[in-house]
Amino acid sequence: MQSRQSMETNNLNHTNNEYDYIIAHPSYEVNQIFMSLGFRETVITNNQVENKNFYIISGKDISIQKESVFKYENTTIIFHEQDKMLLRVNDRWNKNKISSFITNPEPPKELYQELKQTLKNYIEFQREAIYGIITAWIIATYFHRCFHAFPFLFIYGKKQSGKSRFLDLLERLSFNAMKVKGVSVASLADSIDGVRGTFLNDQAEELSNKKNTEILGILSDSYTIGGGKRRIVNMSNKGRRIIEFETFGPKAFASIKEIDSDLRDRCIEITMLRAIKEYPYPDAYLPIWNDLRDRLYRLLFTRWHRVRELYQETGKDVSHRVKELWRPLESILQLENVPSEEMKEIKGFFLESMQETQNELSEYEIKLFETLQEILKGKGKEILTITDIAENLKSDYSTMDEKEKKRFQIWIGKIVKQLSLYDKPVGRKDGKRAYEFSVDRIDSIYQRYITMTIDDHCPIPVMVSHKSSQKNAPDHVTIGMSDLVEDENIPEKEIEI
Repeated sequence: MQSRQSMETNNLNHTNNEYDYIIAHPSYEVNQIFMSLGFRETVITNNQVENKNFYIISGKDISIQKESVFKYENTTIIFHEQDKMLLRVNDRWNKNKISSFITNPEPPKELYQELKQTLKNYIEFQREAIYGIITAWIIATYFHRCFHAFPFLFIYGKKQSGKSRFLDLLERLSFNAMKVKGVSVASLADSIDGVRGTFLNDQAEELSNKKNTEILGILSDSYTIGGGKRRIVNMSNKGRRIIEFETFGPKAFASIKEIDSDLRDRCIEITMLRAIKEYPYPDAYLPIWNDLRDRLYRLLFTRWHRVRELYQETGKDVSHRVKELWRPLESILQLENVPSEEMKEIKGFFLESMQETQNELSEYEIKLFETLQEILKGKGKEILTITDIAENLKSDYSTMDEKEKKRFQIWIGKIVKQLSLYDKPVGRKDGKRAYEFSVDRIDSIYQRYITMTIDDHCPIPVMVSHKSSQKNAPDHVTIGMSDLVEDENIPEKEIEI
């Protein structure tokens, strides 16, 4: 028989048929049987002030449960409270409003429109569709445990362009939101795993610092429900202990610089400009935020079943990661009955943002594909060396000095290897390593990278990285060495030329 600790690890968020129990997360749980939120409140017991947890359960009905272990229908529910400090109820909701809701558990009406108008009252975006996509994103943060993946926000702009104001609005309205500047692995475990909240990172350019490599990897993986799980060794007075935590959940990053590409391609990019007119500041004490969060919680408790159903039918006209990131937003837009024309505009902006953030082919990589297609035109297959490709790709290759040639060859070899462009190695040609290339393989790989599968109502151009585009470039792209070689320290032995 498994030990209790092992069973807890293996069965979190799942029903165990043999033992008939569910070990649930105390802050936020969604499973096949029920959905729940947990809060902390201060109570007086025997003239002593103490903190107590309580749980709001939504299944066949909505009720409050004060014990961490209880029977629900035919299943024992265990809220795994160890090392988790829940949010104070008055920080996000209100006990009186909770009681009122349980007495009359009706979903709020026109919440999407109300939230969107509130955003318009406090912040300026460049396009109407941005108000819609951010409204849907805020609502989706409350339902994020209903989804398998969740899009991040990348808030990009110069100083005093409204980035911090934007994060403050998200902090007021998003689910269990926490705004931070510095971040550590330990704080991720405490905050994101502890309350399953929305992570808001100001000055996110710091994540590109080499000392934050581990954190950056965790954050990049955490857009999917299983991707952000980590184990760390915690050293304390009690000794050495391994802690397992997860970091999946909604996240927004504000920065004056571009963030790491691995993190960026999980993001919807919102570029901020300094506002034309003066807007009131979204001060935390304003009662509007409590009222809106009350309505958001009510929507979650009354409509989570429906969101799970809608989610299964979304994303049918997009593919791959773009599909993963779009589905939560589409689910919310459908839930709130957003008009089709408005949905079309929002989706159009989303796809434009994906064009900016996805790690697709650069202009130079596209030129490499086109060069190979030209070499193979009418031949089907051809045996080539990296030097053969270089001579065709760059017209002035013969006049380059040896160092430039070497760097250029290394770049070509790196892309050929990374994208597996050749059919097979075939020994040597003119003393250099040679490969067999086929037009069918080149065309097949090219098509995988330059298009996204979308419907006819939302056309989008070829996916080319904006970083490498050159205004007024001649037909024959002039390829600069500094653009081609991102890492000048690539070892020459990486590819044999």
